[in-house]
Amino acid sequence: MEINGTVMRKLIFGFAFVMCGFALRGQSAKGVLLKLRVATYNVGHFNQGDAGGLELDEGIGKKVREKWTRLNMLEWRDWIGKQGIDILGVQEWNKYFDRDSTFYAETEVLKPFYNHLYFGEEHTWIYNGIATNYQLTNIRKKYWFGDYYAILGDLRIGDKIVTIISTHIPWQKEWHTQAFEMLMEELKQHEYFICMGDMNALDEEQLRFMEAGFNMANGGHLGWFTTSGGAVRLQRMTDGIDRHIDNVITSGNMKIMNVSAPHTGLNDYDHLPVIADIVITE
Repeated sequence: MEINGTVMRKLIFGFAFVMCGFALRGQSAKGVLLKLRVATYNVGHFNQGDAGGLELDEGIGKKVREKWTRLNMLEWRDWIGKQGIDILGVQEWNKYFDRDSTFYAETEVLKPFYNHLYFGEEHTWIYNGIATNYQLTNIRKKYWFGDYYAILGDLRIGDKIVTIISTHIPWQKEWHTQAFEMLMEELKQHEYFICMGDMNALDEEQLRFMEAGFNMANGGHLGWFTTSGGAVRLQRMTDGIDRHIDNVITSGNMKIMNVSAPHTGLNDYDHLPVIADIVITE
């Protein structure tokens, strides 16, 4: 059978495309340096740390409250949409964006940008989640103490399984130290992991992540980034000891670069996010 040049080119392209597909599916993280933009953000229930969501004076009337709620919500949506974050871990989320229970926070703030949303149980203060366009499997939770917990899911990259974690460690003295130790032991179980969360930990405690062979965004090779913004500003400081309680921790086989803890204009009196580029190198 005679095949003309156009048909031959299509066949060659099709064969190359199929072979490329097989190669990518079988490719390990060691062969492809994948960079992920990752962030952790304690959103403080969208109300600067108060439970229940955004609250507006009832005296201004329902329609005006709804208008101002929508405007505030759009600010959150715009900020998230502009960051280009591949995996976003959140803490102190709220089912509803506002105390009037008018807007579902997931639908309004996250779904315009992410196909996959994974959340644990909603407690009054503690509510953790992961937003991403990567599909995670084996979703599970690990409780520390009280309502504090971590939500975990597995991300397959080539022949590697990367465990993605969003956690909140208790600050209460009677729970904190043991919960921190439990987190350390959990991380040691995973060859590849990205852990995002509010650690509520002292600087010297978090340095133990590095001592264990892990890498960390906040307090790692690029130094410390204040995330407890309100506490620092009240003292009229730009930084302070033990004001770096939010962090992204990875296994040692990943590189962390381009770290920031930017002011967002959203929740700056409570928490600042930590954003970092992560490269899986092995």
